[in-house]
Amino acid sequence: MCFSLAKYFLFAFNFIFWLAGAGMLGVGIWLNVDPNVANTVDVAGLEFYYAGAIVMIVAGCIMLVVGFFGCCGAIKESTCLLGTYFGFLFVILGLEVGIGIWALVTYDDLESLIGDSMNALDFNTSPDNPLVAMEQNLECCGGNKGCIDWSATGASSYGCACDPNNVKNASYCVMASSVPGCLADTNTDTNPGLANNYIYVQPCSEATYNFIEDNFQIIGIVALVIGCTQIIGLIISMCLCCSIKNKKKSGYPA
Repeated sequence: MCFSLAKYFLFAFNFIFWLAGAGMLGVGIWLNVDPNVANTVDVAGLEFYYAGAIVMIVAGCIMLVVGFFGCCGAIKESTCLLGTYFGFLFVILGLEVGIGIWALVTYDDLESLIGDSMNALDFNTSPDNPLVAMEQNLECCGGNKGCIDWSATGASSYGCACDPNNVKNASYCVMASSVPGCLADTNTDTNPGLANNYIYVQPCSEATYNFIEDNFQIIGIVALVIGCTQIIGLIISMCLCCSIKNKKKSGYPA
């Protein structure tokens, strides 16, 4: 009875694990192709973010294969498939721990990395300046100093125009005249011509950091849940494999 429960539990577990792999693959692809993410990462010079997305895609593909081995091994009561499954799962868990350590080390330097990238931004009023798209996507303005970064170059708060009635955080959208040293946005594409001339005041360095931090928290929670389930899978697969061997040695049908 316990053997049968363990077998079907492992099958159900690996089916869920297989679905989690499909989900991770989908998230990794999304992080690679979403234009908002791509623009933010490119402008901020955070190429390591792409590396994390690629890791998620690879991990998702491996999880699909491993989940298949686990399901087949449990149903067919194959020690060979279960052993292969255990080996794959152990290696993946080790890689995830290594990636987690790397992410934590990188995360400690994230704020300074973003700050350095923002200092290197090109504050020009060209219509195709990718900074403008990032300002509108993240509801921010300038680099480390906000709209002051634009006025320091003799330009207006280019691309920083906002509608206080259509923003995620109204406190970041204020009248340009209320910010010392800043001017209204003269970009006709982003400035709807409103008389109030509102602009974003949140620096893009802060917005980018929050954007990355929010995504890291989601990925971290998902990784923690998957890691815990993997440990359970390792334990169950090892117990089931040993039970199958003992049954075969004793001559009882599995």
